[in-house]
Formats: sequence, C-alpha cells, structure tokens
Amino acid sequence: MKKILITLFFVSVFLLSFFPVKDTDFGWHYRCGKEFLTSGSLCIKNNFSYFLPNYQTYYPGHLYDIIISFVYDHWGFLGISFIGSIIFTLAALVFIKIMSNKEIGFITYFISFTLSYSIFNLGFRPQIITYLFLFILLWVLESKNKRLFFFVPILFLFWVNLHIGFFIGLFVLTFFVFHEGKGINRSQKLFIIFISFLTTLINPFGINVYREIFNHFTSPLGQMIAEWVRPSPLHLFLIIFLTVIGLIIIIKQKPINLFYLLLLISFSFLSLNARRNLPFFYPVFFYVIRTPLNKFRIKLIPLGLLIPILCSIIIFVLIIYVPQTMKFDTSWAEYCQKGQIIYPCQAIKKFPQLIDNVFNTYEWGGFLIWQKSNIRVFVDGRMPAWKDENGKSPYQVFLEIIQTQPGWNEKLNKWQTNYLLITNSTFLDLLLQKESNKYNWQEVYRDNTAVIYKKKD
Repeated sequence: MKKILITLFFVSVFLLSFFPVKDTDFGWHYRCGKEFLTSGSLCIKNNFSYFLPNYQTYYPGHLYDIIISFVYDHWGFLGISFIGSIIFTLAALVFIKIMSNKEIGFITYFISFTLSYSIFNLGFRPQIITYLFLFILLWVLESKNKRLFFFVPILFLFWVNLHIGFFIGLFVLTFFVFHEGKGINRSQKLFIIFISFLTTLINPFGINVYREIFNHFTSPLGQMIAEWVRPSPLHLFLIIFLTVIGLIIIIKQKPINLFYLLLLISFSFLSLNARRNLPFFYPVFFYVIRTPLNKFRIKLIPLGLLIPILCSIIIFVLIIYVPQTMKFDTSWAEYCQKGQIIYPCQAIKKFPQLIDNVFNTYEWGGFLIWQKSNIRVFVDGRMPAWKDENGKSPYQVFLEIIQTQPGWNEKLNKWQTNYLLITNSTFLDLLLQKESNKYNWQEVYRDNTAVIYKKKD
C-alpha cells in the first residue's frame, strides 16, 4: 500500500509540475546559451541592447542558459517543460527525505506547492534550480552520513553557475554553525563554509558576482517588477502567522535550535519583501517544525483516503492540465497570445524591415532578443538592477519615455533610436498618433497588440 502511495505521489508531482513555458525572460536566456553552443562565447558583455551598451553585468547562470538552449533546439518547449517536471519531482523527493515522515512530507509538500503556484506556473526558470538545491543542502546538513557534508562545496560550484540564488545557500550554511549534533565540530563547519565561499568564485566573474547580488538588494525592484512586489494580503497574513507559530515551537524546545530560528526568520523576511520568495518560505517553515509534527504521528489523512485523492489529481491533470500545456508548448499562436503577456509576433512577421536600435516594451525585450537577432533592443529582463550614469534603472528610463515625461524624445534621439515597437494605446502611442510629425516619427505598422514607428530621416 505504501509503495502505491509513494508512486502516486511522485507521478502527481511530475504531472502537476508540467508547466508551460511562460517566462518572459526565456528569450535572452536561450540566446545566451545559443551563442555559447555556436561560438563558445558567454554572455559576459551587453551585446543585446543599445541602452547602456558598455554596461558590465555580473549575473551568473551560464549553465542554465546552455541547458535551456540545448533542450529547446532538440525538443522544443515540451522538452523544457519535461525538464522542469523532473526538477520539481527531484525537489519533492529530497523534501520527503528531509521531513522523515512520508505522510506528513506528502501533505506539507502539496500545501507548499499550492501556496507557491502563482510563482511556479511560469514554467522552468533558474529560480527552480535554487529551489531544488536548497532542499539538497538542507538534506546534506541533516544527513547522518557525516562524509556528505564535505561535498557541499561541489554543490555550490554548480549552484553559482546555474543561478544567482546560490547566496541563499551560503546564508543557510552559515546558520548551520549554530546547529548542534551530527558529530561535526564548529571548526569543520567553518572550514566548509570558507571552502564553499571560495568555490563560488569559480565562475566567469569571480568575486564580482557579489556586486550583482548587492545591486539587486539595493535596487527598488519591488517598484518595478511584478514578482518582486510584496505578497498579497493573504500571503502576508500566512507568513506572519506561521512565523509566529514556528518561533513559539522553536523557543519552547530546550535547548533552542538557533539554526532553525535563523532559518525561519531569514526566509520570513525574504518572503515578506518579495512574492518570488514564497516557494522558499513555506517548505522551510514545515522543515523547522518537522520534529513536533513527526512526534505527534497523527494520521492527518487516512492512507485509504489519500490514495483515491492522488488518483483523482492524476486523472484530472492528465485529462485537462497536461493537454493544455502540450497545446501551449507546441502552438506558436498559443505562445504569442496566451502566455504571461501577449507578444508582438504578428508585428515582427509582417514588418521584417525592423532593424538596428529599437525602443521596445519592456516585457518584449527577451522575446525580441530571441526572435530578431538583427536588432538591438532598448530594455529587457536582464536589466532592472542595472544603473545608468544618473543612478536610474533602465526600467525607470523606459517608463519615463513610454509615459512621455519631459525630454522623452531627446532621450530617444540621444541613443540613436531607429524604431519604436510598443504596445498600442500607451501614452507614447496616443501622443504620436496626433503629433508624429512634430516629433519626427512615422507610423509604419499597427495591429491589435503592437504599433511600430520609424524615425524619419
């Protein structure tokens, strides 16, 4: 019976995690990976945008880009969705091992997954790598096999080259110094922390990856990017409520486990500041209170009832959810019209003359980098934490132009913009419909989604 339950659980996780590829950053990730596969060059310099053309970013993640590009070239979006399902299933497997009690692990994983669905449903993204690696790190730190602890630096070697979220792992590893037990003394822990830090320097940018982390922390991303805003009131309530419950449980245990205390507080802080961190908070909460949960050994849901529930989930997903993902991943029309945003697919098809420097809608940047290699965009998803000579984010400059704030046209002229490819009915479009001649622009294309203006000679 238990083997059937375990099998059904992992099948349901795999199918539920078969998300369509809706991440608006897919395009530039793919292009970066493709450049390495074709020419051996990494995306170290800004070759895709004409705004801040000499800007030096220090964002790691080249291994992810290469994997994405290789998988897409061979198996398309379906291949990426499949890889995403594997990563989620591995994360579930490691989480169950951490929780010890399988039944409680099944239930708490589904609760965490459901509460994080709004972040997960964009598909396989580099953040999912950090999701998996965080669980692996916690499993290694808690493992009774002492020798596993000394493989932690190898984990960070891959982590730093897959996603910038590796710094979360460094915090967790540092907190582990205060964890008693496991037979590893404090000197050994400090040694592994030091070696792991050195390992993170094995990347194309070396120590400069920490400059990129600093830029992200000091940029007002919550005012610009949707996934960086604070969570909804419901999630805010849940985070605060669960944090209080967790703190009470930890403090009541003697001696107080400072490792768990620091974990709960830090992940609570991260999730309260940005909704993109919700997938980390909920499983960490269940992880730090797992001992009391396991001690109760209460059958939250009878085994005989859990199996039909999982069967029902699998049947529903196979009939409705999986076909929808397959349709989205294999239909260009679906991808263009029914993703996270609507892309200007018709515009770039019907106006192939689009070349050189193109001022674009922010959310279209990654897509255009992927689909129009003969243009240079103004802004894209790589750039929200960048800063110009005035300390402004490219996204802020984009808003100033699209909202026709004073000096907007002078900015476009300064950066030698040849075309505008923007969402129709924006402030900029409405102004140019009336006064395009005044500002020396000419409308050359329009559809229900996009409008293109060309700079007059």
